[in-house]
Amino acid sequence: LHDHWASCLPHCARGEHADDPKEFRTPWSCKLLGEAPVLKDNFWMMCSGAGACRGSHVLHAWRRSPRVLADAVGDLSQLPGARRADHPVLEHWRAAPPMFRGSRVRLRDIARFVRDLLQSDPFGTGDQVPYVDFEGGEAQAVAVTQRQLAFLAANALMGNGIPPGDGLEAALKRCAGRGQPNAQVFKERRLAGEVAPPPTGFLFSLLSFLAVLSQELPPGGQGLVVVAARPRAADGSWRERLAEHVLRPPTMCLQSAGGEDCGLNDFMAGGNDFQAMTDIAGGAIGGGGGLCDIATTQEESVVQFYSEVLAFSFFAGGPTKMLPVPVVFLGARRYMAEITGQSGLGPPFFAKCGYIRAEDWLNDGIRSRAVQVEIAGRRVPVAASSFVGVASKCARCHSNCSVEDLANNRCPDQRNFLDEDIGRWYQAYEASMYNPAVRGAFEGIVKRIGTGPWGAGEWMGDSQRSFLAVWLPPPPPAG
Repeated sequence: LHDHWASCLPHCARGEHADDPKEFRTPWSCKLLGEAPVLKDNFWMMCSGAGACRGSHVLHAWRRSPRVLADAVGDLSQLPGARRADHPVLEHWRAAPPMFRGSRVRLRDIARFVRDLLQSDPFGTGDQVPYVDFEGGEAQAVAVTQRQLAFLAANALMGNGIPPGDGLEAALKRCAGRGQPNAQVFKERRLAGEVAPPPTGFLFSLLSFLAVLSQELPPGGQGLVVVAARPRAADGSWRERLAEHVLRPPTMCLQSAGGEDCGLNDFMAGGNDFQAMTDIAGGAIGGGGGLCDIATTQEESVVQFYSEVLAFSFFAGGPTKMLPVPVVFLGARRYMAEITGQSGLGPPFFAKCGYIRAEDWLNDGIRSRAVQVEIAGRRVPVAASSFVGVASKCARCHSNCSVEDLANNRCPDQRNFLDEDIGRWYQAYEASMYNPAVRGAFEGIVKRIGTGPWGAGEWMGDSQRSFLAVWLPPPPPAG
């Protein structure tokens, strides 16, 4: 690379080239321009609020030393953190290990990775783990590496946690208690696709997260950085932008019912670089599904496919042990299939939003593009994808109208909170609403927004006004 010389070659050879002009003869590195560097240290950052990053976290001691716990992993024949639900999932994985990039990922591969994680001290804090509680307060931010986040998931699956309790451990206990499926029946029904599987999506999600990283990360590698952040409290600052803001035509996509396909992936699939995936959320990530399984609505289901979001529930330490919205996850990727398609009453959807395939459920096309962004003054690599959970006002919750009237926009109560919804959307998607330590990362990753019928889905807001709520606020650079 030279500021004043360039040439086109059929292939690259490292070192100096004798046919380059002498005044520009510097060594060729053969490094791809824009390629994100490999993170070589155990970088992490935690902010308990706006401007409160350095030293604002607490260190909690693990109940058991992760290094000691590593000896109990064995061949991953059980998951102590979800004991009543683990057996059918593990049996299914043994019977039909999924493919990923041409190779089957077996439980022994995941077990090897989990042992390595628990022995590695990825935070560099020994038998303690840094912590910031996302419940309560505002403008919190956590940046960790993929390896560190996998370390948290591995501890939870092995039954380890912190004395105050954390949201991931709570989710595993809550979800494992929802039924005790018979392993043989579970396996037969999933393979046959005859009936809906029991609530075990949370385990498939976390194990798939570990499975993919076991193949992607080199030994001891930290991987990319993943960020979770909450904005500051909503205000009316969006109104100050209206005078200078010019509306641009949005890209409209309708992939069913005879509509015109725009050529982009379904927004829930997360297959478009630099496009945020909007979780049409309720009050918390995972909603009424409690982070447990695929369910009837997008807000309950989509978290299962974006496993890093589920793992970040570790940082929900308040009374509900659930991550409140709005919240953004920069660098979050989709680890499982399938979240696209038209649902139906029978298999494979069973009237739910998305489904976990009976075979080869890992997302073989998971996004690999990463870019360098600034976090707390340092340039770090982050995947060019994101997940944003944001809730609209619930029209259905504040109306006496019938479902039919709500569905057809015939209820006056649906039109009483347009400004509030605009403020909610702006709060979630405006970079200046977030902690200064991660604003640069937000601007570098969120360049366009992908969303479905936000405001007018399960909560039945006025569909036309809900469309205006997401169109009126100033969008990211690409729309």
